[in-house]
Amino acid sequence: MSVLQLARQLQVVTVAGTRPRRVTPDQAAANMGRFGVRSPAAVARTFQPAGMVYFDQNLLSPPQVRSLSSGLHRASRRGGSPTLLFTDQEGGLVSRLPGPVTSTQPAARDLAGEIRAGRASARRVGAAMRGMGLDVDFAPVADVDTVGGAGVIGSRAFGTGPGVVSSMVRAQGCGYHRGGVGISLKHWPGHGSTPVDSHQELPQLTLPVSTWRREHLPPFVAGIRAGADMIMTGHLAYERLDPTGKPASLSPVMTQGWLRDRLGFDGVIVTDSLSMSAVAAPGTAGRVAVKALRAGADLLLMSPSPTAAAAGVQAAVRDGRLTRERLEASALRVLRLKDATGLVRGPRELDNC
Repeated sequence: MSVLQLARQLQVVTVAGTRPRRVTPDQAAANMGRFGVRSPAAVARTFQPAGMVYFDQNLLSPPQVRSLSSGLHRASRRGGSPTLLFTDQEGGLVSRLPGPVTSTQPAARDLAGEIRAGRASARRVGAAMRGMGLDVDFAPVADVDTVGGAGVIGSRAFGTGPGVVSSMVRAQGCGYHRGGVGISLKHWPGHGSTPVDSHQELPQLTLPVSTWRREHLPPFVAGIRAGADMIMTGHLAYERLDPTGKPASLSPVMTQGWLRDRLGFDGVIVTDSLSMSAVAAPGTAGRVAVKALRAGADLLLMSPSPTAAAAGVQAAVRDGRLTRERLEASALRVLRLKDATGLVRGPRELDNC
Protein backbone atom coordinates (compact mmCIF):
# COMPACT_ATOMS: atom_id res chain seq x y z
CA MET A 1 0.00 0.00 0.00
CA SER A 2 1.37 3.42 -0.94
CA VAL A 3 1.68 6.29 1.54
CA LEU A 4 -1.14 8.09 -0.28
CA GLN A 5 -3.37 5.03 0.10
CA LEU A 6 -2.49 4.85 3.80
CA ALA A 7 -3.36 8.53 4.20
CA ARG A 8 -6.77 7.89 2.66
CA GLN A 9 -7.24 4.81 4.85
CA LEU A 10 -6.99 7.02 7.93
CA GLN A 11 -9.96 9.21 7.03
CA VAL A 12 -13.69 9.12 7.70
CA VAL A 13 -15.51 11.13 5.05
CA THR A 14 -18.97 12.34 4.10
CA VAL A 15 -20.55 11.76 0.71
CA ALA A 16 -23.56 13.23 -1.07
CA GLY A 17 -26.38 10.90 -2.02
CA THR A 18 -28.93 8.38 -0.79
CA ARG A 19 -28.11 5.60 -3.27
CA PRO A 20 -24.80 3.92 -3.99
CA ARG A 21 -24.57 4.78 -7.69
CA ARG A 22 -27.53 6.87 -8.82
CA VAL A 23 -27.14 10.53 -7.87
CA THR A 24 -28.75 13.85 -8.67
CA PRO A 25 -26.73 16.50 -10.52
CA ASP A 26 -26.18 18.40 -7.26
CA GLN A 27 -25.01 15.26 -5.46
CA ALA A 28 -22.69 14.37 -8.31
CA ALA A 29 -21.23 17.88 -8.29
CA ALA A 30 -20.61 17.73 -4.54
CA ASN A 31 -18.81 14.39 -4.79
CA MET A 32 -16.82 15.51 -7.82
CA GLY A 33 -15.68 18.61 -5.97
CA ARG A 34 -14.36 16.62 -3.02
CA PHE A 35 -13.22 13.33 -4.56
CA GLY A 36 -13.21 13.65 -8.34
CA VAL A 37 -15.89 10.97 -8.80
CA ARG A 38 -19.67 11.21 -9.00
CA SER A 39 -21.27 8.63 -6.71
CA PRO A 40 -20.90 7.39 -3.12
CA ALA A 41 -19.97 3.93 -4.43
CA ALA A 42 -17.23 5.43 -6.59
CA VAL A 43 -15.83 7.24 -3.54
CA ALA A 44 -15.80 3.97 -1.58
CA ARG A 45 -14.11 2.11 -4.43
CA THR A 46 -11.53 4.67 -5.58
CA PHE A 47 -10.72 6.95 -2.63
CA GLN A 48 -10.86 3.98 -0.22
CA PRO A 49 -11.45 5.85 3.05
CA ALA A 50 -11.38 4.01 6.35
CA GLY A 51 -14.98 4.98 6.83
CA MET A 52 -17.98 7.06 5.82
CA VAL A 53 -20.31 8.87 8.18
CA TYR A 54 -24.03 9.28 7.45
CA PHE A 55 -25.94 12.51 7.97
CA ASP A 56 -29.53 13.55 7.24
CA GLN A 57 -28.72 14.06 3.55
CA ASN A 58 -28.02 10.31 3.25
CA LEU A 59 -30.97 8.98 5.24
CA LEU A 60 -34.57 8.49 4.10
CA SER A 61 -35.87 5.15 5.43
CA PRO A 62 -34.49 1.94 6.93
CA PRO A 63 -34.70 0.00 3.62
CA GLN A 64 -32.97 2.87 1.78
CA VAL A 65 -30.19 3.06 4.37
CA ARG A 66 -29.74 -0.71 4.24
CA SER A 67 -29.45 -0.57 0.44
CA LEU A 68 -26.96 2.31 0.59
CA SER A 69 -24.84 0.52 3.18
CA SER A 70 -24.84 -2.72 1.23
CA GLY A 71 -23.75 -0.91 -1.92
CA LEU A 72 -20.96 0.97 -0.15
CA HIS A 73 -19.65 -2.18 1.52
CA ARG A 74 -19.62 -4.00 -1.84
CA ALA A 75 -17.93 -1.13 -3.64
CA SER A 76 -15.24 -0.70 -1.01
CA ARG A 77 -14.42 -4.41 -1.08
CA ARG A 78 -14.03 -4.21 -4.84
CA GLY A 79 -11.56 -1.40 -4.24
CA GLY A 80 -9.56 -3.60 -1.90
CA SER A 81 -10.54 -2.65 1.65
CA PRO A 82 -13.95 -2.66 3.38
CA THR A 83 -15.21 0.73 4.55
CA LEU A 84 -16.64 1.25 8.04
CA LEU A 85 -20.02 2.99 8.18
CA PHE A 86 -20.71 5.41 11.03
CA THR A 87 -23.34 7.81 12.29
CA ASP A 88 -24.15 9.83 15.41
CA GLN A 89 -27.09 8.04 17.03
CA GLU A 90 -27.15 9.22 20.64
CA GLY A 91 -30.90 9.58 21.12
CA GLY A 92 -32.88 12.72 21.85
CA LEU A 93 -31.54 15.75 20.00
CA VAL A 94 -28.96 13.70 18.10
CA SER A 95 -30.99 10.96 16.43
CA ARG A 96 -29.94 10.68 12.81
CA LEU A 97 -31.39 7.38 11.66
CA PRO A 98 -34.96 6.90 10.41
CA GLY A 99 -37.23 4.20 11.73
CA PRO A 100 -39.42 3.55 14.78
CA VAL A 101 -36.58 2.35 17.03
CA THR A 102 -33.87 4.88 16.27
CA SER A 103 -36.04 7.97 15.82
CA THR A 104 -37.64 7.50 19.24
CA GLN A 105 -34.47 6.70 21.20
CA PRO A 106 -34.61 8.64 24.49
CA ALA A 107 -32.17 11.43 25.20
CA ALA A 108 -29.28 10.46 27.45
CA ARG A 109 -30.60 12.67 30.28
CA ASP A 110 -33.96 10.91 30.21
CA LEU A 111 -32.20 7.61 30.94
CA ALA A 112 -30.01 8.92 33.77
CA GLY A 113 -29.53 6.21 36.39
CA GLU A 114 -31.79 3.73 34.57
CA ILE A 115 -29.14 1.10 33.99
CA ARG A 116 -31.36 -1.69 32.63
CA ALA A 117 -33.45 0.65 30.51
CA GLY A 118 -30.32 2.32 29.13
CA ARG A 119 -28.73 -1.00 28.25
CA ALA A 120 -31.93 -2.30 26.65
CA SER A 121 -32.46 0.89 24.65
CA ALA A 122 -28.91 0.79 23.31
CA ARG A 123 -29.27 -2.89 22.42
CA ARG A 124 -32.45 -2.22 20.42
CA VAL A 125 -30.87 0.74 18.67
CA GLY A 126 -27.66 -1.17 17.98
CA ALA A 127 -29.62 -4.02 16.42
CA ALA A 128 -31.57 -1.54 14.28
CA MET A 129 -28.32 0.09 13.19
CA ARG A 130 -26.81 -3.27 12.32
CA GLY A 131 -29.95 -4.05 10.34
CA MET A 132 -29.34 -0.90 8.31
CA GLY A 133 -25.76 -1.95 7.65
CA LEU A 134 -23.94 0.39 10.02
CA ASP A 135 -20.82 -0.70 11.86
CA VAL A 136 -20.08 1.88 14.58
CA ASP A 137 -22.10 4.44 16.53
CA PHE A 138 -20.40 7.67 17.59
CA ALA A 139 -21.87 7.17 21.06
CA PRO A 140 -22.21 7.09 24.04
CA VAL A 141 -21.50 10.61 25.24
CA ALA A 142 -19.07 10.46 28.18
CA ASP A 143 -19.29 14.18 28.99
CA VAL A 144 -20.46 15.23 32.46
CA ASP A 145 -22.80 18.23 32.46
CA THR A 146 -21.28 20.00 35.46
CA VAL A 147 -22.94 23.32 34.60
CA GLY A 148 -26.48 22.02 34.94
CA GLY A 149 -27.72 22.47 31.40
CA ALA A 150 -25.99 25.81 30.82
CA GLY A 151 -23.29 24.18 28.70
CA VAL A 152 -23.35 23.23 25.04
CA ILE A 153 -23.77 19.49 25.79
CA GLY A 154 -26.88 19.76 27.96
CA SER A 155 -29.26 16.79 27.71
CA ARG A 156 -26.79 14.90 25.53
CA ALA A 157 -24.99 14.08 28.80
CA PHE A 158 -26.38 11.35 31.05
CA GLY A 159 -26.13 13.54 34.11
CA THR A 160 -24.38 16.16 36.20
CA GLY A 161 -22.10 13.83 38.17
CA PRO A 162 -19.37 11.36 37.20
CA GLY A 163 -21.00 8.41 38.94
CA VAL A 164 -24.21 8.34 36.94
CA VAL A 165 -22.43 9.15 33.68
CA SER A 166 -19.88 6.37 34.24
CA SER A 167 -22.65 3.86 34.99
CA MET A 168 -24.63 4.81 31.92
CA VAL A 169 -21.58 4.81 29.64
CA ARG A 170 -20.89 1.22 30.73
CA ALA A 171 -24.54 0.21 30.34
CA GLN A 172 -25.06 1.74 26.93
CA GLY A 173 -21.70 0.57 25.65
CA CYS A 174 -22.73 -2.95 26.61
CA GLY A 175 -26.12 -2.51 24.93
CA TYR A 176 -24.71 -1.24 21.65
CA HIS A 177 -22.21 -4.10 21.58
CA ARG A 178 -24.96 -6.64 22.21
CA GLY A 179 -26.92 -5.04 19.39
CA GLY A 180 -23.97 -5.61 17.06
CA VAL A 181 -22.28 -2.23 16.58
CA GLY A 182 -19.04 -0.73 17.85
CA ILE A 183 -18.96 2.39 20.02
CA SER A 184 -16.98 5.59 20.39
CA LEU A 185 -16.79 7.54 23.64
CA LYS A 186 -16.88 11.32 23.23
CA HIS A 187 -15.71 14.12 23.63
CA TRP A 188 -12.29 13.65 25.26
CA PRO A 189 -11.25 15.20 27.69
CA GLY A 190 -14.84 16.20 28.52
CA HIS A 191 -17.07 18.86 26.95
CA GLY A 192 -19.52 19.20 29.81
CA SER A 193 -18.13 22.22 31.65
CA THR A 194 -18.08 24.79 28.85
CA PRO A 195 -20.83 26.87 27.21
CA VAL A 196 -18.69 27.36 24.10
CA ASP A 197 -19.57 25.31 21.01
CA SER A 198 -16.50 24.04 19.17
CA HIS A 199 -18.51 24.15 15.95
CA GLN A 200 -18.07 27.92 16.27
CA GLU A 201 -14.85 28.54 18.23
CA LEU A 202 -12.26 26.81 20.42
CA PRO A 203 -13.46 26.29 24.01
CA GLN A 204 -10.91 26.94 26.76
CA LEU A 205 -11.22 24.69 29.82
CA THR A 206 -10.16 26.50 32.99
CA LEU A 207 -11.14 24.16 35.82
CA PRO A 208 -8.44 22.90 38.21
CA VAL A 209 -6.80 19.61 37.25
CA SER A 210 -8.02 18.06 40.51
CA THR A 211 -11.60 18.94 39.55
CA TRP A 212 -11.17 17.52 36.05
CA ARG A 213 -9.75 14.29 37.46
CA ARG A 214 -12.65 13.98 39.89
CA GLU A 215 -15.55 15.06 37.67
CA HIS A 216 -14.68 14.55 33.98
CA LEU A 217 -12.08 11.79 33.75
CA PRO A 218 -14.01 8.88 35.41
CA PRO A 219 -16.53 8.19 32.59
CA PHE A 220 -13.72 7.82 30.06
CA VAL A 221 -11.85 5.47 32.38
CA ALA A 222 -15.06 3.48 32.89
CA GLY A 223 -15.68 3.29 29.16
CA ILE A 224 -12.15 2.16 28.41
CA ARG A 225 -12.35 -0.55 31.06
CA ALA A 226 -15.69 -1.66 29.63
CA GLY A 227 -14.19 -2.22 26.19
CA ALA A 228 -14.79 0.96 24.18
CA ASP A 229 -13.72 0.48 20.57
CA MET A 230 -12.99 4.14 19.90
CA ILE A 231 -12.58 7.50 21.61
CA MET A 232 -13.35 10.80 19.90
CA THR A 233 -11.06 13.68 20.83
CA GLY A 234 -12.72 17.06 21.21
CA HIS A 235 -11.60 20.45 19.97
CA LEU A 236 -11.03 21.68 23.53
CA ALA A 237 -7.97 23.50 24.85
CA TYR A 238 -6.97 22.74 28.44
CA GLU A 239 -3.82 24.70 29.25
CA ARG A 240 -3.48 23.28 32.75
CA LEU A 241 -2.75 19.91 31.14
CA ASP A 242 -1.19 21.15 27.89
CA PRO A 243 0.32 24.64 28.29
CA THR A 244 0.68 25.00 24.51
CA GLY A 245 -3.06 25.68 24.28
CA LYS A 246 -3.56 23.16 21.49
CA PRO A 247 -6.99 21.55 21.25
CA ALA A 248 -7.03 17.99 22.58
CA SER A 249 -7.61 16.71 19.05
CA LEU A 250 -4.23 18.16 17.96
CA SER A 251 -2.37 17.78 21.25
CA PRO A 252 0.27 15.06 21.76
CA VAL A 253 -0.08 15.62 25.52
CA MET A 254 -3.82 14.93 25.54
CA THR A 255 -3.94 12.22 22.86
CA GLN A 256 -0.73 10.20 23.05
CA GLY A 257 0.26 11.28 26.54
CA TRP A 258 -3.05 10.81 28.32
CA LEU A 259 -5.14 8.38 26.28
CA ARG A 260 -2.37 6.04 25.18
CA ASP A 261 0.36 6.33 27.82
CA ARG A 262 -1.54 7.11 31.03
CA LEU A 263 -4.88 5.41 30.44
CA GLY A 264 -3.55 2.56 28.29
CA PHE A 265 -6.18 2.89 25.57
CA ASP A 266 -5.18 0.85 22.51
CA GLY A 267 -8.35 1.22 20.49
CA VAL A 268 -8.98 3.66 17.67
CA ILE A 269 -8.71 7.39 18.41
CA VAL A 270 -10.75 9.58 16.05
CA THR A 271 -10.80 13.35 15.96
CA ASP A 272 -14.03 15.29 16.14
CA SER A 273 -14.96 16.82 12.79
CA LEU A 274 -12.02 18.67 11.29
CA SER A 275 -14.50 20.91 9.47
CA MET A 276 -15.48 22.60 12.75
CA SER A 277 -14.47 26.23 13.19
CA ALA A 278 -12.39 25.46 16.29
CA VAL A 279 -9.70 23.90 14.07
CA ALA A 280 -10.64 24.60 10.45
CA ALA A 281 -9.41 27.51 8.36
CA PRO A 282 -9.18 27.91 4.58
CA GLY A 283 -6.21 26.13 3.09
CA THR A 284 -5.16 24.31 6.27
CA ALA A 285 -6.63 20.81 5.73
CA GLY A 286 -3.24 19.22 5.08
CA ARG A 287 -1.52 20.87 8.04
CA VAL A 288 -4.35 20.04 10.44
CA ALA A 289 -4.37 16.39 9.30
CA VAL A 290 -0.65 16.10 9.98
CA LYS A 291 -1.00 17.73 13.41
CA ALA A 292 -3.77 15.32 14.39
CA LEU A 293 -1.76 12.26 13.37
CA ARG A 294 1.37 13.58 15.07
CA ALA A 295 -0.72 14.06 18.21
CA GLY A 296 -1.67 10.37 18.16
CA ALA A 297 -5.01 10.21 16.33
CA ASP A 298 -5.72 7.20 14.14
CA LEU A 299 -8.67 8.56 12.15
CA LEU A 300 -9.31 12.02 10.73
CA LEU A 301 -13.03 12.78 10.79
CA MET A 302 -14.55 14.92 8.04
CA SER A 303 -11.61 16.93 6.81
CA PRO A 304 -12.91 19.91 4.81
CA SER A 305 -10.74 18.61 1.96
CA PRO A 306 -10.01 14.87 2.13
CA THR A 307 -7.74 15.06 -0.91
CA ALA A 308 -5.71 17.93 0.58
CA ALA A 309 -5.51 16.08 3.90
CA ALA A 310 -4.14 12.98 2.15
CA ALA A 311 -1.66 15.05 0.16
CA GLY A 312 -0.53 16.82 3.34
CA VAL A 313 0.11 13.51 5.09
CA GLN A 314 1.99 12.21 2.06
CA ALA A 315 4.21 15.32 2.09
CA ALA A 316 4.81 14.94 5.84
CA VAL A 317 6.12 11.41 5.34
CA ARG A 318 8.35 12.65 2.55
CA ASP A 319 9.94 15.37 4.70
CA GLY A 320 10.12 13.33 7.92
CA ARG A 321 7.40 14.94 10.05
CA LEU A 322 5.57 11.60 9.95
CA THR A 323 6.80 8.09 9.26
CA ARG A 324 5.23 5.30 7.28
CA GLU A 325 5.46 3.15 10.42
CA ARG A 326 3.35 5.68 12.31
CA LEU A 327 0.63 5.50 9.65
CA GLU A 328 0.79 1.71 9.57
CA ALA A 329 0.29 1.53 13.35
CA SER A 330 -2.95 3.49 13.00
CA ALA A 331 -4.03 1.47 9.97
CA LEU A 332 -3.56 -1.71 12.01
CA ARG A 333 -5.81 -0.40 14.79
CA VAL A 334 -8.44 0.48 12.20
CA LEU A 335 -8.11 -2.99 10.66
CA ARG A 336 -8.69 -4.55 14.09
CA LEU A 337 -11.85 -2.46 14.41
CA LYS A 338 -13.03 -3.60 10.99
CA ASP A 339 -12.45 -7.19 12.04
CA ALA A 340 -14.26 -6.70 15.34
CA THR A 341 -17.32 -5.35 13.52
CA GLY A 342 -17.38 -8.22 11.04
CA LEU A 343 -16.00 -6.54 7.93
CA VAL A 344 -12.92 -8.76 7.58
CA ARG A 345 -13.81 -12.29 8.65
CA GLY A 346 -17.59 -12.08 8.80
CA PRO A 347 -19.93 -11.50 11.76
CA ARG A 348 -18.19 -11.38 15.13
CA GLU A 349 -19.46 -11.35 18.72
CA LEU A 350 -19.00 -7.82 20.09
CA ASP A 351 -20.56 -8.56 23.48
CA ASN A 352 -17.85 -8.16 26.11
CA CYS A 353 -20.18 -7.03 28.91
